[in-house]
Amino acid sequence: MAADWLLFPGAWRLFSREPTMPTIIAGDAEGGVVRTGELIGTRYRLEERIGSGGMGVVWRASDEELDRVVAVKRALSADGVRDAGRARQVRREAKLVARVDHPNVVTLYDLVNHDNELWLVMEYVPARSLAGRGTLPPDQVARIGAQLAGALEAVHAAGVVHRDVKPSNVLVTEDGRAKLSDFGISRADHGDVTLTGSGAIAGTPGYLAPEVANGLDATPASDVFSLGATLFAAVEGVSPVGTADNPLVLVRRAANGDIATARRGGALAPVLSALLHPNPAKRPDATRARKMFEDVVVHPQRQDRRVPVVAGAVLAAIAVLMGLTAASAPTGSPPASPPEAFTIGDPRTADPCALANPAELARFGEAGRDAGHGNFNQCYVLVRTHTGVDVDVIVQLDPATTSRIFPGKTEKHGPLTVVRHLPADDECSRTILLVDRTHVVLRAREEQPESTDLCAIADTATSRALAVLSNGVFPQRAHPADTASLARVDACSLVDNATLSQFPGIDARRPEIGFGDWECRWKSTTIPATLLVVFDRGGTLTTDDGRPTRFGGREAFIKAGGYGARSCVARIVHRPFANADTTRGFELLLVVVLGPLPSDELCRLVTGIAGPAAANLPAT
Repeated sequence: MAADWLLFPGAWRLFSREPTMPTIIAGDAEGGVVRTGELIGTRYRLEERIGSGGMGVVWRASDEELDRVVAVKRALSADGVRDAGRARQVRREAKLVARVDHPNVVTLYDLVNHDNELWLVMEYVPARSLAGRGTLPPDQVARIGAQLAGALEAVHAAGVVHRDVKPSNVLVTEDGRAKLSDFGISRADHGDVTLTGSGAIAGTPGYLAPEVANGLDATPASDVFSLGATLFAAVEGVSPVGTADNPLVLVRRAANGDIATARRGGALAPVLSALLHPNPAKRPDATRARKMFEDVVVHPQRQDRRVPVVAGAVLAAIAVLMGLTAASAPTGSPPASPPEAFTIGDPRTADPCALANPAELARFGEAGRDAGHGNFNQCYVLVRTHTGVDVDVIVQLDPATTSRIFPGKTEKHGPLTVVRHLPADDECSRTILLVDRTHVVLRAREEQPESTDLCAIADTATSRALAVLSNGVFPQRAHPADTASLARVDACSLVDNATLSQFPGIDARRPEIGFGDWECRWKSTTIPATLLVVFDRGGTLTTDDGRPTRFGGREAFIKAGGYGARSCVARIVHRPFANADTTRGFELLLVVVLGPLPSDELCRLVTGIAGPAAANLPAT
C-alpha cells in the first residue's frame, strides 16, 4: 500500500518490504510514555489520544489556565533536548510558525518544556483529515485549494517551509473550512531519512516534489507541488505518482518527473497541472495558486439564459453591422503581424464583440451573437452544433493584473502572444496577450461534456480575433454608453468604507479591480470568504433566480448557491435595455459572497452589502 506517514519518527519503517504503522500506546518512537490525565507544562491536562503514527502521538488536552481545549504533541524528546543545536532549531522554527496568523493554518499557541522534553501546544480542530474523505468533486476541491494556497501564502511570508503538505495534514471541518496542520518542526529532532549514501529527503512518498525526491532542500515551490499532489489525490483518489507497495518506487517516479494529469478535474485540471510542473521555477507561487483556485470557484458555469439563436439573413445583417464579414479575414489565412505599439486603449470603449464573427463559426452549426449577456467586457456567440449541442463562445477582456492565468503552449504572432491552454472536459480556451498585457480570452464552453471539438471552435474564434487585431488598433464601440448605464459606473465605488466595515477582515483600500472597473473583489483575511461586486446583463429575472426582495428601492432576487456552490448572490435590477435583435434585457448589479460558510451567514453578508450598493446606483 502507498505510504502516507511523515519521514521523521519511525520513518525507517517506510522502507521495509512491508511498511506498517508502528504500534504506539502513547508517546512517540523516541520519547517516554505519557498517560491520560498527565499535566504537561503545569497547565495542559492530557485527555484523549486523537492521532498516532510515525509522527508521534497527538493528544486532546485541556488548558487549565485559559479553560480551553487544545492539541499537544511532543516535538523533541529528552535526548533531543540535550543536543543544544537541535533544541535551538526547534525553538527557532516554533517562533516562526507562531507568527503565522491565518484562518486556514492550525495556530501554534505554545512551546513548553516538560520533564526535559519540548511539547507543542496547538489549536484543537474537531475535523477529519482530507485523507479520510475519499474523492471529492472538483468544485469542492477548488474551494479547499484556495484556502490552503492562502495558508501557504501566509506560511511562506513568515519564512516557513511546511515540507510535508499531504492529505493527512489537511483538516476539513463539516462546514468546509480547511486547516493546514503538522509543520516540520519535529524534523529537527529526528532528522531527514537518508535514502542513499549521498542523498536525503524530507516529506512523504507520493507527495514529494521532483527536486526534493532528487535530494535538494525543500522550498516554497516544493510546498506548492505537494499542495497540487494533495488536491490531485482528492479529485482522482490517488497521488499523481500512482501507488506502489514499495514507497521507493514513488520517490523514483517523482524524481523522474513521472507526474499524471488529472482526468476528473474539469476546470480544475489545468490549475493542478501548473502546480505539478516538474520544474519548480515554472510553478506558480502560493499567491498565484490561490488566485487560480479562486478563479475556478468564482467563475462557475453560468446558468443557461439563452436567447433564440439568430440565423440566416439576421445573422448576416449582424455581421455587416459589426463590420466583420467573413471575407475580411478568411478562416485559415495567417493574420498579419500587428505593429509593436499595440495596446488596448480606453478599456471602457474597447469592443470585445468586434473580435467575434458569428459567420465564421457557422461551419460548426447555427451561430448567433447574444447581444445582451454577461458583463460589458464580454461578448457571447451561441453555437448550436450540427449534433444539437449548445456551445457558448465567449470573448472576454481581462486587465493586465488578472489572476486568470493557466498553463498552456505559447506562440508569438508579432508582438502578440497566444496561449493555447490545456482543454478541460467542457471547455477549451485561448488567451491573446497584448503588448500592455491586457488579456483577450476566447473560450468555447458547453453545459455538459459531449464529443464536440471545442478546441477547433476556440481556434477558429482566435484566428478571427488575430485577424482583426492585425491592423494594430483595438476596435472601439460604435456608440458610447449612455449616462444611466452601468457601463459608466465604477463597481468599487458602489460600496463605501463604512459598508465594507461590516464585512469581517476586508481591507477597503486593496480591492482586486476587473476590466473597465466593472468588477471589484475583496478577500477577507479573517474569515474564509470573498466579496464580489460585478455587473451583468441578462433576461427577465424569475423565482428561479432566488427569493424576490428589494434593495435600495430596486427589484432584486437573492439566492444561496446561485453563483456556484458555497455562494450567495443578490441580483439587483438596474434598468431595462433593448438588444440589437430587439429582445428585452436588463442591466444587473450582482453582490456575491463566496466561501465555505453556512448559507445563512453568506446571505446575511450579502444583504448587508447589497442594500447600500443598490442605493448608490445612478438614477435611471
